[in-house]
This record gives sequence, C-alpha cells and structure tokens, in this order.
Amino acid sequence: MSFSSDLREELARTLPRSKKGQETSAATLLINLCRFSGGESGGIFLVTVSGNRAALKKCFTLIQKTVTISRDLLLKKNVPQALSSDILHYLTGLQILDREGRIRDLDGTLPPAMLRGAQARDYLREMFLCTGFMSDPQQRYHLEFRCFSAAQAGQLRGILGEQGIHAGLTLRKRYFVVYLKDSEDIVTLLQLMGANVTLMATENARILKDLRNTVNRRVNCETANIGKTVETAARQIGEIRYLRGSGILQTLPAPLREAADLREKHPGASLSELGALAVPPVGRSGMNHRLRKLSALAEKTRGTEKQTEKQTDPEA
Repeated sequence: MSFSSDLREELARTLPRSKKGQETSAATLLINLCRFSGGESGGIFLVTVSGNRAALKKCFTLIQKTVTISRDLLLKKNVPQALSSDILHYLTGLQILDREGRIRDLDGTLPPAMLRGAQARDYLREMFLCTGFMSDPQQRYHLEFRCFSAAQAGQLRGILGEQGIHAGLTLRKRYFVVYLKDSEDIVTLLQLMGANVTLMATENARILKDLRNTVNRRVNCETANIGKTVETAARQIGEIRYLRGSGILQTLPAPLREAADLREKHPGASLSELGALAVPPVGRSGMNHRLRKLSALAEKTRGTEKQTEKQTDPEA
C-alpha cells in the first residue's frame, strides 16, 4: 500500500463521537461518493459513483447509527437504488434533500451550520478520505484534495484558511485541486484530522530531512573552507618561493622567515595550526599578519620588476 492509502485507511477507522459530527461526516461522504436522481414515479434513487470502499463502508456505518440500511445500497457502483422513507427522512436531516423531499442542487458544498467548531475537523477528515492524496514526506511535501466543483474547492479552502492553513488552487483536467506544499500546514491538517500515526511518520521524516540538510550544509561549508585554505596556501607558497628565488626572503626579519618556512613545510595547515608551530607560538591573527606581509612584499617586488623592465625595454 502507498503512503496515501495508509492515511486513508487510518482516517476510515476514525468515527466522530457527537451526533452533529456524525451528520457532518455522513453528509460529506454522501455528496462525494453518491449522486441522487428522481424517478418517473416521483421516487428518489441513489447511485454510488465511487469505488472507494473504505469511504463507502464508513458512510454505511454512520448512516446505520440512525436508520436501517442495506449494505448493498452503497456498495453497488453505478446501479440506481430506490430509497426508503427512512433514508429519505435521514437525507432531509442532512440537507441533501430539501424539506419537501426534493433533491437540492448539490455542488459539493455543505450548509455552513454543519461546519462549525469541531465539525470542521470531521469535514476535513472525510474530504480527504474521499478526494485526498498525500505524497510520502520522505520524498516531498505535497497533499491535495481533488474537488469536483469550484464551489466545493472554495468552501474547502475557506475551512482550511479558518484553521490557519494556506492552500493553493489549480485546475487539473476536470478537477479543482486544492493543495498544500508547506510541511507545517500539512502537519497541522493531519493533527486536525486525527491522523496520529501519519502525523508521527511525517514528523519523523521532517526531523530526518532537517538533520540531513544540516549535515549537508556543514559538509559543504567545511569543503568550501578547505578549498579556500588550499587555494590560499598554494598562492602563499608561490609568493614565498618567488621571494626566496629573488634573494629577498633571506634579508627579512626572523619572524617573517619563520612564517615562510612553516607555510612551505605545512601547506595544508590552517593559520591557527601554523601559529601554534611558531617559536614562540602566535595566534591566528599574528600568523595571518606575517603571511600577508610576505604577500604584499612579493606583489610590490613584482611591480617594481615590471616597471624596471618597461624602462629598459625600448619598445615599451
């Protein structure tokens, strides 16, 4: 099973405790899983249009808490089923039918009164059970709902926004896709839906990702520092050899000659390490000062030589 399937299975096992929560859950499931149509004799028929068996079984369980219902009523896909008076009365209570028992214009939304307080959590849980998908957080952070109408997507985004969750919206084929890409938003939603097992797995994945990213940043930083140290050391050794070859190094004060010798003998050492090898030891800034003086002297000497060459070259 995929990560998303595991999450849906977890949500399918969670049943609201309050009667209002059960009504909100049942209504959310019915408007996503079924369609209703009127018969020639005035009766109303239900047609199951989804093959999401976990959601259908949960819907059956919720309805059965109020009225007697045959399991076949929901599990036979694309087969119109006539509804009994008890079921019709139940659907009227859920406001899927109006007070005259006629089918409301169902656009995938629920009456605002069914989405207040804790009922919003029941709504979000069943919406994901019917329409949701979540990527494995070890790979990427992505969670989405595939709504069948713009009105349904708008209501869903509104409920998410009330819970402090920012959701994007895009059109994909015939679906209005409401999506989350921020890990904090996804964690908040999982918490609201009561998906504790998935929440723990997501938090573990976030910790591992953060740890991996921290290690990578430190390794990259250390690698960059090593590269700079090697590059600087190679340049300094070249300047020291130039000063030695020109006979200038031998005329310099002992501390500068010592710094030059230490750099040549320990090309991979840091400034602190070179300073510790000096007699007497000096700090990082002291060794850096000596090597910079050698570099400045080499640059000045080269500049003087070039100026002399220009003066002696008749074509210059």
